[in-house]
Amino acid sequence: MFDLPAGSAGLWAQGQKVIKLIKKFMNNKILVIILTAIFVIGASGAIIFAQINKNVAGQEKIQEDSIEAQMAAIKNQRDQESEDYMQRIREITDKQKENGCIEIRDVESTKTATGEKITTKEWRNVSTDGICGELIKQKEDLSGEMSQNSSQFSTQLDLLTARPESERQKAMEAIRTFMAKPNLQLQYISTHHPSNFDVGVITNQDTDGYTLDDVDGWERKVEVYQQKEYIGGTCEVYEYEVDVRNNDIVQAGIRYPQEGVIENPKKQSECQSSQSLETPILLMADIKDIAMGYVQRGVKNFDAIKDKFTYEGSSTNPKTISAHNAWIYEDRDYKLPKGLTATVPSEVPTIWSRVSSGGYLVMYLNTTGLFNQHGTTNTKN
Repeated sequence: MFDLPAGSAGLWAQGQKVIKLIKKFMNNKILVIILTAIFVIGASGAIIFAQINKNVAGQEKIQEDSIEAQMAAIKNQRDQESEDYMQRIREITDKQKENGCIEIRDVESTKTATGEKITTKEWRNVSTDGICGELIKQKEDLSGEMSQNSSQFSTQLDLLTARPESERQKAMEAIRTFMAKPNLQLQYISTHHPSNFDVGVITNQDTDGYTLDDVDGWERKVEVYQQKEYIGGTCEVYEYEVDVRNNDIVQAGIRYPQEGVIENPKKQSECQSSQSLETPILLMADIKDIAMGYVQRGVKNFDAIKDKFTYEGSSTNPKTISAHNAWIYEDRDYKLPKGLTATVPSEVPTIWSRVSSGGYLVMYLNTTGLFNQHGTTNTKN
């Protein structure tokens, strides 16, 4: 140990304090630097994150604006071309008037709700000979072109807001499973409100009927598909409606195919009538197995409700063979929220499976999921 000179002890102590202060200052300085770096990094991250959010929101807004702009452009073109067709049709009508092909006639009609007879004046054909026949043909051709043109515009508008192709593929797989045809070829048609489901609030009610207004939370959308093959020997196809929320099959029925669905369409002379679907006549047990097979593949809780279906034939005479045979389920215990109304044929959660005497599906309907706002099957055990 060293002995410090007199007065040196105080100096030593002061020196130690200075060293501690220097260390403390250095430590604080390092801490300040570290904290500053963290703050800068954090602030930069926040700025970058905010910028990313801004860019994403901006892109979404641009995309939304772009879709709206495209829709506006398509609608404008559609309206212009429609007006062009209408002008050409009006010109043909003027020629029909000039040539005495048409004249004003009284036409009587009946209001369905009241039975009241109404008479209106309308232009009617009075001659189909010579120039009159040619003008009728020209008008029919133009009307057909206008309808086809309008359909093409509707398809363009629909595709702008339709689900992505990957989601539509899931819907098509659901249809193939429902039909038990893994290789069934399908074509997307459009997205719209379900054909046989409507829930809303009644307004403007009078003797002629009423208006059913939509209600928030009860809007429903289905995608429509048609299969690319005829049913039996007919010139018709199955058309399907699929709930976009869950890909459940809401409806399947018989329709004439839209143009382009069938690659090589038959001539009308090659088509058999729909009555051909009623033969050969199958045993009732086999018809029921076919009908309930569709339900089993289409309804998630089939086992819980399979014994609650009732039979309905298209013939009231038990000695007559029914052309159509339906098995129907209705959840009559279901209650809509107060103030809401559902229209026929689906006033409550309903399932139909209607099959011809020849074993062909005629009509399938399942609105149980549509009555549930979350899209799940709305049936009780």
